[in-house]
Amino acid sequence: MTRKNKVKLYLIQNMSERKVSFRKRNTGLMKKLSKLSTFCDVDACAIILNPFNSRFDVWPSPPGVQSVLTKFGHPPELEQTKHMHNLETFTQEGIQKTRDLDFKNNLNLLNDMDFVLSQNIQQPYVRIKALKDENSPQDTPMAD
Repeated sequence: MTRKNKVKLYLIQNMSERKVSFRKRNTGLMKKLSKLSTFCDVDACAIILNPFNSRFDVWPSPPGVQSVLTKFGHPPELEQTKHMHNLETFTQEGIQKTRDLDFKNNLNLLNDMDFVLSQNIQQPYVRIKALKDENSPQDTPMAD
């Protein structure tokens, strides 16, 4: 269920209320991160600077954070090169895209030309028929 009125975000002016809110929200965030890691089997970590006592809150632990950061900083070779192109493949993909675009444009042009030609071919026949109808002997009553 969504809220109809958006919650306005603002800095909490009262310092004691701000500390309590930080502590509760920080605890809630750590619980959410723990659930995400457990339920979805993902590697996750959090580093939060506590502004009230100038220390870092880390989850799950300093070695766990170091492990996740190492994985993040050095992904497997396959992941690093997945979206990389060399000059040859880049050029080939560009040529293929150009060919596809040219084909589509030519197909549209051919369809337009076909329509125009079919309209122009029908016009002489319509005109010939109209002329024949004008020049045909009309049924006039014979004078007695």
